[in-house]
Amino acid sequence: MMGVAMWILIGGALAGGAYDALKLRDGADCAALGTGPEVRDELIALAEGDVQPGYVSIRAADCLIAGFAVDAVVIERASAWVADPDKAGLAIVVASGVDGFTAEGALTIARAALAGPDAGMRARMIRRLARSEHLDVRKVVDAAEAVR
Repeated sequence: MMGVAMWILIGGALAGGAYDALKLRDGADCAALGTGPEVRDELIALAEGDVQPGYVSIRAADCLIAGFAVDAVVIERASAWVADPDKAGLAIVVASGVDGFTAEGALTIARAALAGPDAGMRARMIRRLARSEHLDVRKVVDAAEAVR
C-alpha cells in the first residue's frame, strides 16, 4: 500500500522507517525522518522499547528532542522518563538536551525530574539541569538544591 508506513514488531517496540535509519552505524539525520505524528509515535515506541541495537532508543530520544520538542506528547513522555529510574538512559538524554525544548517545556520536564521518587536519579538530573540555558529551569534546580 503506497504511502502507508509498514510497521513490524521488534523486541516489543513498533519499528518502521525510523528504526531502519537509526540502526545504521552512522545513525540518521533526524530531520530526514519527517515530522508527522506517525514519525513521532514511532520514535516514542523505539525510545521506550527493548530494541537492538540498544543505541536505537537513545537516537530515537535525540530525534524526538530535535524534531518534536514543542509537541505536548513528547514533553509528557520526556517528563515521565526523567522521573523514572528504569529509564535512566532516556532521562540523561532529555536532561542533557533540555535546552532543545521551549522554556515552558523545559520547565515542565525539570519539575518532573525533581519530583521523581529516586534520590539518586534526582541528583543526576540536578547536575545536568543546572547547566540549562533556560533561567527558570536553573531557578527550580537552585531551589531544589537549597532544600536538599
